[in-house]
Amino acid sequence: MPSRYILRQVAPEDVDFDPLNPRGETVEEIAGDPSFQQLKNSVYKFGVLVPIVVHKQEGKGKKYRLVDGERRLRAALDTGQKRIPAHIATSKDEMSDLEQAFQIHMLRKQWRPVAETRAFRRILKVFRERYPAAKEGDLFDELEVVTGYTDTRLKALRRASKYTEEVLNEVDAGHLKFSHLVQFEESFVEQLSQHYGDLLKKLGRQRVRQALLDKARRGILAARSLMDNVVPAVARAKTAPEKTYLGELLEKFVDEADMSAEEVFNRFERRFPPAASDLLEVAKSAIAQAEVLHGLLKQVETGQLLGFPKVARELKKSLTELKAVLNERLRKLKSIT
Repeated sequence: MPSRYILRQVAPEDVDFDPLNPRGETVEEIAGDPSFQQLKNSVYKFGVLVPIVVHKQEGKGKKYRLVDGERRLRAALDTGQKRIPAHIATSKDEMSDLEQAFQIHMLRKQWRPVAETRAFRRILKVFRERYPAAKEGDLFDELEVVTGYTDTRLKALRRASKYTEEVLNEVDAGHLKFSHLVQFEESFVEQLSQHYGDLLKKLGRQRVRQALLDKARRGILAARSLMDNVVPAVARAKTAPEKTYLGELLEKFVDEADMSAEEVFNRFERRFPPAASDLLEVAKSAIAQAEVLHGLLKQVETGQLLGFPKVARELKKSLTELKAVLNERLRKLKSIT
């Protein structure tokens, strides 16, 4: 297969920066980063050692447009480099550039979740423009191939991409967690959409999201609160009276700024205490699932995951979250055994 890139020496002044750089760093943030100063010192002494990636553009701006290597390009400009190495894309396909940029950053582990979200939103937009009649599932199958991400990770990015750039900036600044955005969608908006469609239509998605954001900003809503309280309540509400009452609680939760997710579950449980038979069924199911998980984990040789760091990270994250839930349940079980 012929190479899609040609290595050349180019003048830094001939390269336009990508205005949609998904890392989202400003010029000031880059300039103030100590690691960028170290990079400039290295470039000043030795030049740019790792080629940037560019796309040749015609009829607008400079000769090339940057695909990857913003910091190296800025360091070259700041240190007065005359020529730097660059991989020039031979394809004129924007999708190819996006794939390349996505893979480069993913392999370097430099993208934060918000940057991944921006990249996902951009790459999904191109897919939809190219395949306007494609179903959502087909698009995601293609995205799995392009990005190398799991279905779970792509769903998380899709959920976070529902939020505005201002909200993503809050996550980048540490005022909100990325997991907040994912859980808002998965454990509340999607729960309403599936089980309380009329209520969601009445409230409006943006109003719901804004209420959740406000609660999270004020510390009323932790990232796991919806998963631990709203999702179980929705699962428990099976009869018409239960569903009606829970719908009222969920509407109050959106409308009342100080109402917590824990209060939703506690009020529902006081009105409709769980039947002993239901608890026993859940407990038996948990025992069975624990046995299955135990058997699966015994088959996982962690040393063999050295070649699959992405899977290892996801497994570690999942087990860490599970450990927190297990420790909490074990503490309660000790009090009755």
